[in-house]
Amino acid sequence: MEAVQRELLDSYADLMAAALLPHSGHTPEALRLRCVGVLGAAEVMAAELNRGRVSADDAVTALTDLITGGLGARTGD
Repeated sequence: MEAVQRELLDSYADLMAAALLPHSGHTPEALRLRCVGVLGAAEVMAAELNRGRVSADDAVTALTDLITGGLGARTGD
């Protein structure tokens, strides 16, 4: 089960990084690492939501801020 979960995390991180790369000033490696961090944050936020410690709106706002804040300024435009 743990191996499957790791594979899913890797796939999600790769997919997310590929989608966000055109909007980021980071190298592919640096952006992928940020995506792994965001996915970890999303998992913890989901747990907080399930415990009733945060509202869905607040969780969505926080996760959106983490994603957009982690993109970095685009360079070369």
